[in-house]
Amino acid sequence: MERRDFIRSAGVAGGLLLSFQELIAGSWETKLVAPGAASPALGDFVRIDASGDILFQFVKHEMGQGVATAMAQILAEELCADWEKVRIDFPNADMQRYQNDRNGGHDTGGSCTIIYQWDLLRKAGATVKQMLIAAAAKQWNTTPEQCYAEKHYVFQRNTSKKLAFGALALSAARLPVPARVELKKASDHQIIGKSKPAKLIPKIVTGELKYGMDIKVPGMLYAVIARCPVFKGKLKSFDAAEAMKVAGARKVFSTQRIAGLQLNAPYMPYDIREGVAVVADSFWAARQMQAKLIIEWDEGGNGKLSSEDFEEMAWNRATHRTDPTGFTGNANAVANLSHVRKTLRASYVFPQQLHSCMEPLNCTAHTGENGCEIWIGTQAPHLIDSEIRRVFGFSQEKIKMHLFPSGGGFGRRYYPDMAVEAAFISRQAGNLPVKMIWTREDDHQANLAHLFQHMEYQAALDKDNNLYAWYEKEIRTYTWSARYMDPKLPSMAYAIPNVRYDFEDMIQQELVHSSAWRGVDGHGRFYGECFLDEVAAELKRDPFEFRVSLLNGGKDTYVGDAIPVHGSRILRVLQMAAEKAKWGETLTPGRGKGIAVSTFGYSYCAVIADVTMHDNKLVINKMTIAIDCGKVINPSGVEQQMIGGIVWSLTALLYGGLPIKNGRAMHTNFHENKLLRMNECPPMEVHFVDTDEQTPGGVGEVSSPLGVPAVLNAIFAASGKRIRKIPLEMQGIGTTLREPIK
Repeated sequence: MERRDFIRSAGVAGGLLLSFQELIAGSWETKLVAPGAASPALGDFVRIDASGDILFQFVKHEMGQGVATAMAQILAEELCADWEKVRIDFPNADMQRYQNDRNGGHDTGGSCTIIYQWDLLRKAGATVKQMLIAAAAKQWNTTPEQCYAEKHYVFQRNTSKKLAFGALALSAARLPVPARVELKKASDHQIIGKSKPAKLIPKIVTGELKYGMDIKVPGMLYAVIARCPVFKGKLKSFDAAEAMKVAGARKVFSTQRIAGLQLNAPYMPYDIREGVAVVADSFWAARQMQAKLIIEWDEGGNGKLSSEDFEEMAWNRATHRTDPTGFTGNANAVANLSHVRKTLRASYVFPQQLHSCMEPLNCTAHTGENGCEIWIGTQAPHLIDSEIRRVFGFSQEKIKMHLFPSGGGFGRRYYPDMAVEAAFISRQAGNLPVKMIWTREDDHQANLAHLFQHMEYQAALDKDNNLYAWYEKEIRTYTWSARYMDPKLPSMAYAIPNVRYDFEDMIQQELVHSSAWRGVDGHGRFYGECFLDEVAAELKRDPFEFRVSLLNGGKDTYVGDAIPVHGSRILRVLQMAAEKAKWGETLTPGRGKGIAVSTFGYSYCAVIADVTMHDNKLVINKMTIAIDCGKVINPSGVEQQMIGGIVWSLTALLYGGLPIKNGRAMHTNFHENKLLRMNECPPMEVHFVDTDEQTPGGVGEVSSPLGVPAVLNAIFAASGKRIRKIPLEMQGIGTTLREPIK
């Protein structure tokens, strides 16, 4: 059945529908769904039908990370529901109801979804459960204290009486909503903390789950845009005569009116390249039209530059000191000759990366004179809403947004440019419904990309061979906003007496507009784990023991963020990873292990890579991962996220980067922009660290920065070769398929 048909049929039998009360923070309202009544408006939070099925309205974004399942587990736990009877649905965007601090918002990013929804979901489930118990108690003429809920039934204590949730739904909906509810103790959890397969898998396998690419609207046309291949280039002229001869061709026009850097959301700027849009009856016709366009571009200064030119500019910037962004101890201690015996220096480069989503960017839009309807998979509906209002002047109540899961996001789908493009094309096409699709070539050659980072390090050793001072300078092409423009200190808890951090951006000089990626800006910053290994090698110290000695017994460190870096949690993930990876065992020649540790938000992760190097060929034997993410909702989901992050990191390590020549991206599709294949993926083990944390932390991004430094450290341990720039493919290091460790 279509999604709307399912909702409509569910309304026939009647039931209880719990939704947020819009005007009173922290409370709820219920709606009685009478038998035969019309379907209620989408956007309500949780519903129990007379059949007993529970429909969880998932207002965040599912892009393969499994967060919909974890959120449903939290709700079902407090509700005491039968997990098999829980269904997940994707309601339309509702800015008034959901997009606020009270209700958590629609946006999904920064590994914060579960963190922000934890309390809300628990209270929602407990509220519905308490109302069902009250309804049963009233029917049995007893008190709620004499009743309890378990696996979709309410039971009366010391009797054989029981009533199913579905049978109680209508009567429960007539009762007042309790002002306070009691939440379960962690020791009583039966669903939270248990591995569950993703709820959506059956629909994905059968094709029932719909994505933005699947949308079909009556009278819908198709559009493709020929975008300028050079960032910041301009459209001079175009000839569409041959394109309009394609069967099914409808219209051709430029997108100059919406092009350029958009700054309405300064913490999430995005660039729309100038281009020429073609509209046709089918995607194939639109694709043929795009190929037949004759376009003259004004490429500007970027048309003469390459990746090497940009990296040289970054190198020159990195070698000049600026005022420190932040420091502890003496800001100039690294150059204090009265204390320093030796200074170590190193430069590391993390190039830009493509997002490589399996589902290409797309959006279907239908504009009218006074409003707009949009069908899209997006991480940030609120940005689309604000940008559509800004660009087209529509009021919020005239914008209707249908939300869908997406085939990968990795941060790219947080940006609203595809919706702005689609809405503009719909208007220019005569206010007709249009599906705008990025081709694979568009995605590889004209898309936003993960930021570039050049990291410059210095370490000063004193006469007693102590690590006396640490200097770190970062050159980056992207920053979140003025709030995050100047990170205060490196995100580490190592007890180094004097630490200085300098930061500069190269936004104005970049050759591709930078954006967030899985791990945001941590990839280059965790090269510090490689430089720490360089210091350990100079001191002839074991890398693991050296890190432990610097953690000062687990002391917390404030690096300028609201959340301190907990040295105790770093210590535990380090120790767990070392134990499980058998750190310190005797290794055969050519084999080595490397370690790296990171923190992201409220979570901590350590990774140990086990590799073999022979004849400049790399084999990754195994990756061992230790994670402390607080309260674990779905262990199998966390394990998949940890492994997925490492796979992403290894892809960047082996094949990544975005080479530019004459201003143009050189990769055109997946045959050039290689991704890690299944037969290249090493065995991985994920281990959970015991923790006293009672709330969950994010897991989507904490492991992804660690594959690179862990493997690079292992390569040095195996071969003595120090690599400071990826991908390895460009450093003359080949890879071979894994063989069993001998």
